[in-house]
Amino acid sequence: LDVRTASATPKSRNNKDTGAACRDRASADLLRSVTMITENQRKSLERSAENWILRAVMLERIEKSFEKRREIDQASRQYEVDHVRL
Repeated sequence: LDVRTASATPKSRNNKDTGAACRDRASADLLRSVTMITENQRKSLERSAENWILRAVMLERIEKSFEKRREIDQASRQYEVDHVRL
């Protein structure tokens, strides 16, 4: 397993804009960090992993809010169809 490949730039911009992709990158950085010889390299990769996790959490929250908005919009449209007569 070449961990550097997993942590490399994603194939598409949308790939890094998902919580799962960010968590994958965090895991890859943590795996790489244990192979580093110097403490500075290790800490740098550990910080990077922490940042990817924070980004994953943020993106997942945003996605949940979008899902909730879609549900509300759909319910509103359905209410209008069911109850509003033109």
